[in-house]
Amino acid sequence: MENEQAPGSLARALADLAAEREAQDRTWGVQEFPDGTGPGFTARAEEAKQECVAAGARGELTWRHILAEEFFEALAESAPESLRNELVQTAAVAVQWIQSLDRRHGGTVHQTKENVRAEKLVRDRIPDIIREAGRTPETRIAAHHEQASLLRAKLYEEASEYVATSDPTELADLLEVLHALASLHGLTPDQLEDQRAAKAAERGAFSKRLVLRLPH
Repeated sequence: MENEQAPGSLARALADLAAEREAQDRTWGVQEFPDGTGPGFTARAEEAKQECVAAGARGELTWRHILAEEFFEALAESAPESLRNELVQTAAVAVQWIQSLDRRHGGTVHQTKENVRAEKLVRDRIPDIIREAGRTPETRIAAHHEQASLLRAKLYEEASEYVATSDPTELADLLEVLHALASLHGLTPDQLEDQRAAKAAERGAFSKRLVLRLPH
């Protein structure tokens, strides 16, 4: 049985990865961004593959070559299933590299990146409410390019709070975030409601508690 604490062990590498992911969630919460991948990276993926083959033929293959090939193959995918498969392969190669480092240099204690101060998007009057309570809030104005990702993270936060508490007042917070996201797409609350009603008329709502059994 594998010694989970031995340098180079898969269990140890995965434990460090899990610890890092937990630290990221504690710092940033659930993050959501567009994939940013697609066929535009196909040529770079082929180039990375050829570099890998050429390095192997010369006897100069490195982990850098292998990881670069997997990484750019992932970037070239846009279909969710294919992209996920490539990302898993990329992560697996990164784990192999970690194990190789541990075998060669001994396992070190992983230091999670938690020195970055956590921050999140808040409602406009929250700083005033904090001041009224006698405290001094530290705030910044998000750049325009950050707004969509910050709102998506807020969407997950509010949805998670409702799931955790079943408090219907959390739905109002969720709705506020939905309106803000709709505004990014140029939609007013009335226009968003019109779209909701149109879809309900076409496909129905969720009032009948129907559950579709998916094929195996």
